[in-house]
Amino acid sequence: MLEAAMLEADVVVVGAGVYGSSAALFLARAGRRTILLEQFPIPHSRGSSHGQTRIIRQANYETPALTPIMADGFKQWQQIQKQAGETLMRPSPMLVIGSQDQRALLEEIARSVKMGGHTPQWSTGQRTNHTFGMNLPADSLVVIDPSAGILLADKCVAALQRLFRDAGGRLLDSWPVDDVEVAANGSARVIGLRGTIRAESVVLCPGPWAKPVLAKLGVHLPLRVEKIAVLYWRIKDPSTPTTTFIDLHHKGLFGGLKELEYPGLVKLVFHGGLEIELEERDQGNTEDARHFVSQYVKERHPGLHPQPTIEETCMYTCTPDGSFVLDRHPKYKNIIFACGFSGSGFKYAPTVGEAICRMTLGKQPRHDFSAFSASRFSPTSKM
Repeated sequence: MLEAAMLEADVVVVGAGVYGSSAALFLARAGRRTILLEQFPIPHSRGSSHGQTRIIRQANYETPALTPIMADGFKQWQQIQKQAGETLMRPSPMLVIGSQDQRALLEEIARSVKMGGHTPQWSTGQRTNHTFGMNLPADSLVVIDPSAGILLADKCVAALQRLFRDAGGRLLDSWPVDDVEVAANGSARVIGLRGTIRAESVVLCPGPWAKPVLAKLGVHLPLRVEKIAVLYWRIKDPSTPTTTFIDLHHKGLFGGLKELEYPGLVKLVFHGGLEIELEERDQGNTEDARHFVSQYVKERHPGLHPQPTIEETCMYTCTPDGSFVLDRHPKYKNIIFACGFSGSGFKYAPTVGEAICRMTLGKQPRHDFSAFSASRFSPTSKM
């Protein structure tokens, strides 16, 4: 066993997924001695930030408070791509598919695209069926976000971590955290089997482990961890074009990405899954999810084979209202936490990372994050 280390830093960031890595990068660039901790060897597929792709979009069908945050996230990823000197984003206009009853929501989505500086387009179910070989109801309404694209997720996280190290940060993997303590003088200690790190501030971005990590600090949030079946479907006719889309009107939210990751396959996922306990993740059965998505594919996507060819898994950390939490510990003001990104947050991670940095430095974030305070869950949240 390695001898336990005693380290010092200005800030310790716990969790090296896309959020922890983003926050650490901004902190290091702000001149703070920053240590970024990851419990597993890097890279790994045990959390929520791994995988080849994520959608990035201006189209907002969630809380309106996200619209400026999403627009800023788009610009931040463009900057990071330029700084990294490699391709992290690929353009892929996205269809948002809804029913006539959802016209008001679709109009709000179109407005969010316009607020992001782009011109939304409208289409019909009939035209979409003809172009992409789908089987939508003929009276479906479709909003097209021409600014949307695909983030190359694994490459994005690796680029953030490389830029963090280039800025003088220190990344330690295989470094699980057992406890976080705050002394009477306000200094913090991050304690693990491999050692102890003393720091002025601690940032917690623990992903699916947020609930138990925060509970040790007296913060009890109503978080639900779900195991998601990430499914890939073979295209019957290679001449049929594929597209990125979100389908809002079919028993929940389905999302698909155009052919990119695996030749001849498209990624199509239902945004929901089996609730799991972390220690039982690998025992969680996804058979019902596969069946549910297969029925959807048979009904709406006849151009795909009705059984998936490849299955991968991911974990979502969800809040009751589907929005994330960004806040400061009510007692220990030098502890900031971010969690509950519910499978939709990769796209604006750098914007949240910058906000975490500014909060750590005692500054106001550039955007209004008040809608994402943990206090909205009171009295469920026993803070």
